[in-house]
Amino acid sequence: MVNKKEITLALALTGYSICVFADSAALNNAVTKLCDKSKMCVGQEMSANDEFPPEMKAMMLNMVEEICGQYMSIADLGDEHELIEPATECLNSMANQGCDALLNSDKETAACKHYSELAENY
Repeated sequence: MVNKKEITLALALTGYSICVFADSAALNNAVTKLCDKSKMCVGQEMSANDEFPPEMKAMMLNMVEEICGQYMSIADLGDEHELIEPATECLNSMANQGCDALLNSDKETAACKHYSELAENY
């Protein structure tokens, strides 16, 4: 016979698992959003400037793919679930910037600064 404590523990663990899965999905969506925004911004920049030879355009597109890979490494947090929400907020704050700020600014968003501070502990 299953007692009340076992049922409560099972429900709590199930709820935690669903919460982590939902947070991971939000993080993956943020990665995709930022990657797509980066590709769009670089594409606009290259289209606006005819001085880019085909080799340079190919190099830029490869660079964007590398950046997207870096975003994916942020999304690979493993068991450190407490970093998922701050990482998601960081990526979304970057994706919500205009193209000029995203491509040309060295300034870190407040959400990314917060994430960096938390991530230093791991």
